[in-house]
Amino acid sequence: MPGEPGGRESGGPASTTGAASGRYAVLEPDWMLRGYADRPAVLYNWRTGEEHTLSAVGGYVARSCDGATDFSSPFFLPAHIATLDLMIEQGMAAECARGTRLDPRQGLRTAPNRHLAFAHWAVTGRCNLRCRHCYMDAPTARYGELPTGEMVRILDQLQRAGVQRVHLTGGEPLLRGDLWDIVRGLAERRIGVHQISTNGLLLGDDALAELQACDIDPIIHFSYDGVGSHDSMRGLDRVEGPTLDAIRRTVAAGSRASVTSSLDSETAAGIEGACDLMAELGVFAWHVSAPLGVGCWTGSTTELALAGQAEVGERIVKRWVELGKPFVLTLCGMYAGAPHGLEQPREPLHRCVPDDMHCGALLNDTVYVMPDGTIIPCPRFIDTPIQDAMPSLLRVDLSEAWEDPALRGLVGVTKAQVLEHNPGCAACDDFADCGAGCWAVAYRQTGDLLARDAAACELWKSGYRERLFAAAGEEYPRAGRPAGLAGGTC
Repeated sequence: MPGEPGGRESGGPASTTGAASGRYAVLEPDWMLRGYADRPAVLYNWRTGEEHTLSAVGGYVARSCDGATDFSSPFFLPAHIATLDLMIEQGMAAECARGTRLDPRQGLRTAPNRHLAFAHWAVTGRCNLRCRHCYMDAPTARYGELPTGEMVRILDQLQRAGVQRVHLTGGEPLLRGDLWDIVRGLAERRIGVHQISTNGLLLGDDALAELQACDIDPIIHFSYDGVGSHDSMRGLDRVEGPTLDAIRRTVAAGSRASVTSSLDSETAAGIEGACDLMAELGVFAWHVSAPLGVGCWTGSTTELALAGQAEVGERIVKRWVELGKPFVLTLCGMYAGAPHGLEQPREPLHRCVPDDMHCGALLNDTVYVMPDGTIIPCPRFIDTPIQDAMPSLLRVDLSEAWEDPALRGLVGVTKAQVLEHNPGCAACDDFADCGAGCWAVAYRQTGDLLARDAAACELWKSGYRERLFAAAGEEYPRAGRPAGLAGGTC
């Protein structure tokens, strides 16, 4: 990009050392080459999140897209040239004059740890609202926030570990006076910002201008809890209007706005009535879900039973269809759909098999960083012994923490172990879809590392998923019973 060290304009050279015969190429500016202990070459787009794990041939070709390597030499066989042509066709690389400089940030950097693509980073535990469902317990600022110097140290750790994209969340991220310094630090390290979560109250025109100045295009993710019911969930009066105004200004500024609505007995009517409003606002996505039974929500008396969630969800789906499916819609784990022409993963997203990790987030490619620097598999583990046993990035580098044998032994439960512990799951036709549910939810309810998630069992056997897909006029997708489970054994 212009003005950056070693930068260049997209699709064209910035500097050359003179014309010469041969064929030369460089990676297009948004494409980064990274390596990990278990994946020697991964090519990813730091802006969009598109990622490709490369074969030996692909890795060799990508490393050679440096503006100095001649692809017409005998060291490149037809398979290499075919791969180069494909990369050029797909916009990952471009032919160039010999000597075109590649931005040093694009070249291969190998992390000492296994693949780690994504981080949810709660940059603060403070908030300017008093939401009664806050899993972070932000109304009390329980987890506080780290000073700028420590945040920069974590930025460096994310880079060393090969993290490709982050979701900045909180608390309320915009309470940090150095938030845009953090965002710029991520961009300088070519770590993409996939999403920024906010309640919208501090998202003024100046913040939107800062976002554009950082030259990134994250999804701006808002919390909104229904027409006339938003304030009751947020714990303050007269915040609904400013939140809606922030969403409107975000869309008007050309950014994608997504909204999550927390469904309980007090917000049900307001959320059900918000479908038209979401279409009017022009949001990219609307996610309706019941709050996590964590933090401030623990012991809540306003939870909406599964049947009630399904009733609200069915009416929302029908109205969404009448409106022409104007945005991505997800509903309480029962339905996921998208506008025509926009590809959206359908639930179930994965066919569960016994070899899977029961809780794959931490051990696959995603980490959650708490405001105090602790890493956890996901927020559902807050206030459990699992959280207490997790490493802190203030004491251990992320690359080292990611490979810690004690950590992996603690959370490395497999589906096979759960099946052996729960014979009913092994004999169940829904296992390929359900996978015994959420490990964290089951663990919170029972304290048993191998317990099944009873709520997931209720959901999958309720028929509500089929009902909501039928309301959308769509065929209900099922993974089906996997091989190896016939006769109730794994």
